[in-house]
Amino acid sequence: MTKDQRGFVKSLKSALCAIVRLSKVVMENLLIELATRTTVLVWTETILFAVINVLAFFGNLLTCYAVYRNYRLRTPPNMFVVALAVSDILMSTCCMPFTVTTLFIGRWEFGETICHLQGFGAYTFAIVSLCTMGIIAVSRYFCIVKPGKYQVLFTKRKILIYIIIVWCAALPGSAPPFFIEDGRYKFHAGEAICLSRDNITFLSLTYCIYIITPFTVIVVCYIKVCRAVSRSNRVFPQKNCLLNCRVNVKEAKVTKTLIAILFAFLCCWLPVYVMNFVQIHHGEYSLRRQWYIAVGFLLYLSSSINPFIYGIMNRQFRRECRNIVRNVLRLKKSK
Repeated sequence: MTKDQRGFVKSLKSALCAIVRLSKVVMENLLIELATRTTVLVWTETILFAVINVLAFFGNLLTCYAVYRNYRLRTPPNMFVVALAVSDILMSTCCMPFTVTTLFIGRWEFGETICHLQGFGAYTFAIVSLCTMGIIAVSRYFCIVKPGKYQVLFTKRKILIYIIIVWCAALPGSAPPFFIEDGRYKFHAGEAICLSRDNITFLSLTYCIYIITPFTVIVVCYIKVCRAVSRSNRVFPQKNCLLNCRVNVKEAKVTKTLIAILFAFLCCWLPVYVMNFVQIHHGEYSLRRQWYIAVGFLLYLSSSINPFIYGIMNRQFRRECRNIVRNVLRLKKSK
C-alpha cells in the first residue's frame, strides 16, 4: 500500500468515526425528545398508532375469514391476498404493540432480545409483502399476456409453494443483523421501532436484492399487462370477436384490485425506503423527530389499508364482510 493510499484509508476511518459519533449524538437527542413530549403529543401519537394496530389486526383477520367462509372467494389470486393478510396480521401482533407501548411510556422497556425480535419481524414481514407483490405481478403477466401458461404455472398447489419460497427467501434478508456486530437491530427513538442501519454493506445488498429487484419485476410486468389490455381493447372490437378475444373482464378487475394494493403499498413504503437509503449513504440521521415518526406511521399504515381496498373494489368480498359483521352483532344481541 502506497503512502497516499494509507493516508486515504486513515482519513476515511477518521470520517467514519466522526459520522458514528454524530449519529450517537442524534440518537441521544431523539431519546430525550421521546421522553419529554407534551401530554397532548403523547396521547395523539399513541392513539394514532393504536388505531392502526387494531385496524391492521381485525381488518386482515376479517379478510382471511371471509376467504375461508366463502368458497367463491377461494381463487388463486386470493391466495396471494391471504398471504399478504397473514404477513400484516403478524406485523400487527409482533411489532406494532411494542411501538404503541413505547410511544405511551416514552422509552423502550422491553430489553435487547425483544428489540432484536421486533426488528427481525419488521424486516421479514416487509420483505415478504414486497416479494409477494412481485409474484402477484408475474402471475398477472401470465394471466393476461400468456393465459395458456398461467393455468399450468399458477395452480393452487404451486401458488402455495411460491408463498413458502418467499418466506424462506426473506430470512437471509432479515437474519444477518443477528450475526453482524455493527449491524444489529437497535432501538430507533425517532420511529419508536428497532431497526438495523449501521452496516452499509449489508443494507445496500438488502436494498438491491429485496427492494430494487422485486420492484423492477413489478414495474416491467404491469407495463406489459397494461399494454396487452390496451391492445386487446383497441384491436379486438374491430374484428367482431369481443366475447372470445377480449381480455377477460373478471381478470381485468382482479388486476386493477392488485395494482391498487401495490400502489397503496408503494405510497407507504417508498418514502421510508428513500429516506433510509439517503441517510444511510450520507452516514447520518439528522432529520427532525416529526419526520421519523411520520415514516414509522407510514410503515404501519401499509399493514392496515389492504382490507379497505378489497372492500371498495370487490363487491363479493364487501358482501361477505358485511354478512360476517351482521352475524357477530346477532350473536352479541342473543347473549
